[in-house]
Amino acid sequence: MKKYQIILASVAAILAVSCDKLNENPRFNPADSFAAFDKAAMAATEEAGVVSIPVTIACIDPIATTVTYVVDTENSTAIEGTHFNLVDPSAVLTFASGARTANIEVKLLPIRGDSGYTGDKVIVLKLTGSNDVKIGANNVCSFTINDLDHPLSAILGEYTLNGSKTITIEKDAKDVTVVHFPDLMSGTATWLGSDYPFDVIGQVSKDMSTIVIPLPIDTGYTYSNGQKLQIYACDAESVYYDVASITLTRTATGYVCEEYGLISYIKGAGYVEYYDPPFTLVKK
Repeated sequence: MKKYQIILASVAAILAVSCDKLNENPRFNPADSFAAFDKAAMAATEEAGVVSIPVTIACIDPIATTVTYVVDTENSTAIEGTHFNLVDPSAVLTFASGARTANIEVKLLPIRGDSGYTGDKVIVLKLTGSNDVKIGANNVCSFTINDLDHPLSAILGEYTLNGSKTITIEKDAKDVTVVHFPDLMSGTATWLGSDYPFDVIGQVSKDMSTIVIPLPIDTGYTYSNGQKLQIYACDAESVYYDVASITLTRTATGYVCEEYGLISYIKGAGYVEYYDPPFTLVKK
């Protein structure tokens, strides 16, 4: 009997210790502190001057420390001294005691070329080390310097579609004759089970008087009936599967397509979103 009492007492002691540990508040180990960029990608225009790129240390009680960084020249298209300068050439980021965030400051220089437009430039910054904290997974930030001399700058920006919805016309990263309408067809429909944003692409004429949108556009989504969700030309009564493109013609306020609208449609199932003609875009 005495043997069982000893065993029960031992079990009770173990359970008591275990319960005490379960009741303990979790503790943050300072050795697990790490530094990381707040954002993996940022951007500003070439005339922004000095920009700040935040780096934050994840910790409970911030200590005074430093974090080193470099410009990844292999993956950057921006050239130091030509397109930007580091405000602190030492590339050492100093964190004051009690401060979780510090900023890498970069001075942007106007992008100028013989042709007027040299294209956007990207600075890739990489955190490299610290004596006191680890470097987190988000250790790279790509900062895009937007060149203001883009030949299509006059038509880029926000528009009101058919008097209500706000959309944007954005430039292409490589081709200065192409624009993107990333939010033109939102692809929002509960019966799809998810949202499918579709990037609509337009070819701009040299004088910017027209934007031609090639059709149909394959969205990459296949419905349960085996049919693809595609973007076609339409009007108030019909979907036109054989129309190869629609043309937006420049007006005093934006662009218009009088003949056709656009519809995202699954044959045998129905539409997700559509706009009847006249298909109008008014610059904000």
